[in-house]
Amino acid sequence: MFRAAFMATLLSSVLASVFAQTEPQDYTGQLLKLTVLTDNKQYREAIDGYRLLEAQPGTPGWLKAACEYETAESFGALQETDRAITALSGAVRLGFDDCITPRASERLRTILQDPKAMEILAGMKIAEADFRELVWLMAEAQHARHDGRMMVIENTNRLDHEATAIPQAQLPTRPTTSAGVLYWRQQLLVRQRSQREFVMRADVLRMGHATRMAAITGVSASTVLESARKARTVAESRRQEIRRRAFVPVTPLSDRPRSCSEWNVAAPPPQVR
Repeated sequence: MFRAAFMATLLSSVLASVFAQTEPQDYTGQLLKLTVLTDNKQYREAIDGYRLLEAQPGTPGWLKAACEYETAESFGALQETDRAITALSGAVRLGFDDCITPRASERLRTILQDPKAMEILAGMKIAEADFRELVWLMAEAQHARHDGRMMVIENTNRLDHEATAIPQAQLPTRPTTSAGVLYWRQQLLVRQRSQREFVMRADVLRMGHATRMAAITGVSASTVLESARKARTVAESRRQEIRRRAFVPVTPLSDRPRSCSEWNVAAPPPQVR
């Protein structure tokens, strides 16, 4: 009996170790904190944070490349051109292949006027399948931000106490080594996490308001049930819309990485950053 228990414990330990090695690590908590720093224009602190994350044991290559890119953005915001260009060069050298973000970045706008910076971007290459997913990830991040705001607006006059359903898109699972794609998958997770927290905080306020209104006006049970029904209907409609815009991989004609200039990214859309 002891032997069987020991073997079961050993097997569980081995399986846990295997899963820990094979499952991709979730960096959304760290990235969310760093995003808050840059959003608050605490660029020096953000640079230090990205440097620490890059040097952290176990940090994968794609994330190191992204950390260099984010460092370049912060140096760009500080108008430290040489440091921004050095970091941007390091990002591309490490495999950063996001053709879209640098060209849409307000923080890098003046930096990209330097011929050295444009030469660095010209050296970026990305495969068609990765580029297609990159575009989808950025668009879905925009949708997540919009959906979060709409959920809060729609809930303003709700009189029920049900928690808001928060439908969210599933991340693509196609194999890739693209630093830009792997980083934007994390960025979408960060946006979805922010969306959940934003809506949940709004729910707490909304439920408190509903309780006060019920006490003051004597809201009927049927009114409360109708409020909940409408909320579920809206959530299902949003869930269907998310399914309609789900990522669908397309088999490309070639897997050969191509220069970013070939992907018509001269005028990228505004980004969620």
